[in-house]
Formats: sequence, structure tokens, C-alpha cells
Amino acid sequence: MTILRAWPIDLSTDEIIRGQGMDSQIVHAEKPLLLAAAERAKIEGISLLHPLAIIQEIGIREHRHNRIVLEDDFELTGALVTSHLGNAQKIYASICTIGKELETVVSDLLEKDPLYALAMDGLGNATVESLSQQICAHIGEQILAGAMTASAPLTPGNPGWPVEIGQSEIFALLDPSRCGITLTTGGMMVPKKSMSFVVGIGPEMPTTDMCVICNLKNTCRFQHG
Repeated sequence: MTILRAWPIDLSTDEIIRGQGMDSQIVHAEKPLLLAAAERAKIEGISLLHPLAIIQEIGIREHRHNRIVLEDDFELTGALVTSHLGNAQKIYASICTIGKELETVVSDLLEKDPLYALAMDGLGNATVESLSQQICAHIGEQILAGAMTASAPLTPGNPGWPVEIGQSEIFALLDPSRCGITLTTGGMMVPKKSMSFVVGIGPEMPTTDMCVICNLKNTCRFQHG
């Protein structure tokens, strides 16, 4: 298992605005106070971010109709993983987080400065998204030497992989509690600004854009259209 902490954070104001679930063009044109809050969060919030990623490479022993059996008898189950990882020979599992400090500050700000609290929360959302993209790029670099390809990242909560099942399976693989990341009984990660996913590695892996099948595809804060 690899734990990496040195991740660069270089977000635009637009990314922070989208992290709040808003249209950046509308904010620029019509919402000067929201724009100012996002610009302030970009400057003042960076010191509150503590990006960390746990990454584990795990071989696949067997593909079954409803599950993937991994090394050491770990399993991934559900229609999503079995359909998208059918050609995989191994997986990379990852959990990333930005720590608790930012969400603590956001909680303190909610009553006295809700506009700024929203901007800081958007910073956190955008940072976790950026961090997950950097991890996928890092995984891609690890397989350049071989004749392998990487699948799109699969995240618990997508159709065919319920949160309460997928999160527990990834947590069993990584034991992130050693880095201060825990899981509630309902499948929510703590700190909240965290993300988990798996990537399949094998010949001609499908690279379906997971946004296409996501339940939130029409309302997602990270849509850039």
C-alpha cells in the first residue's frame, strides 16, 4: 500500500464555483458577491487543505458472474464492477481525502458568513475531484511500460454498486483508518471531503465515461458544459 501526500493544488475560481453547484458563467456575469467569495476562498483556503491518497495494487484471481475474487480472498461485487472490470487482470484501489480542517472551518462560518462558507465548501469539493483525477493520472503512469490499459474509475454509489457495499469492500482492501479515514454504518466517509474508487488494469479495458451512467448526471456540480 502506498500513501502519498505531496499533491499540487492549483484550482481556478471557476472550479471552486462549480464545486458549489453553480454555473460559473452566470456567477461571473450576475453574482459579484459569489465571485468575490470564490476568489477569496481560492487564496485563503489553500492552507486548510491536507491532500492525502492511499493507493493499493491488487491482483485478480478469478472472475465470476456476480463477483471478482481478488488476492487474499477479497472481493468486489455488483453489476457495475463485474461488467466494467471483466477484462481486468488487476485493480488499483484508492481513497483520497483533504482532511478535516476545511470542513471544521466551514461549519464555523455557516452562521456568521454563509456566502463564504459556501465558497469554502466548493473549494473542498473541487479539490477532492482534482485529487481523484491526479491519482488516476498517477495510476496511468504506472502502467505505461506494459501493454495494459486502465478502465474508467468506478465509485461506490454509481448504479450497480451501492454505497454501503462498495465502500465496505474498498475499506477492507485499504484499511484507511490508519490515515484517519473512517466509514459510518451508512457508508459515508469521514472526513466528508473524501472519495473512493477502483480502476481496472488489463488489455483493452473499457473507458466508458462514468458520468453517462451516473444518477446525478443532469445535476452534477462538476459538469463543465
